[in-house]
Amino acid sequence: MNVRRSPRQATVVTPEQSMPLKIFGMDANVLLTTEATGGAVSVVLGHLAPGDGPPDHVHLKQDEIFYVLEGTVELTAADETAIAGPGSIVFVPRTVVHRFRNAGTATVRMLECSLPGGLDRYFKAISDLAARDGLTREQAMEIGKQFDTGFPERTAPRGGKDVRRDETPRAE
Repeated sequence: MNVRRSPRQATVVTPEQSMPLKIFGMDANVLLTTEATGGAVSVVLGHLAPGDGPPDHVHLKQDEIFYVLEGTVELTAADETAIAGPGSIVFVPRTVVHRFRNAGTATVRMLECSLPGGLDRYFKAISDLAARDGLTREQAMEIGKQFDTGFPERTAPRGGKDVRRDETPRAE
């Protein structure tokens, strides 16, 4: 058997070593960076308050996996909406418009994995700008372009009508 060594290294990250971020109002911790995995994956632990979640968005170069640890998440991908509780896993392929929100009364804790890695870099750029100068919708759109992430102009239909999305994504 011919064994090749991987250029990647095994990595252990304790909670204290994770990188805290604030992404569109959501508290998060980067557990595995793109750099730590040689580009293979990035992993983020998100803490989502009741009712909170990002607007419709799409990643053009990363697939996403969400694993719900605690709470109840409503996730819409393309035209399908599902409720996911603890132990649920969701796969969202790249180029699929999606959104999620905390549909319960307690904080949601969920893992987000991007394959290949890269979304951690996007989340850090958003968090850094929000902490420094605040964040406008236009700035979020510009940063999104740099990281192949976009916010469609219109949300998926809710309540039988198409809703114009004029609000700025939150970045508190």
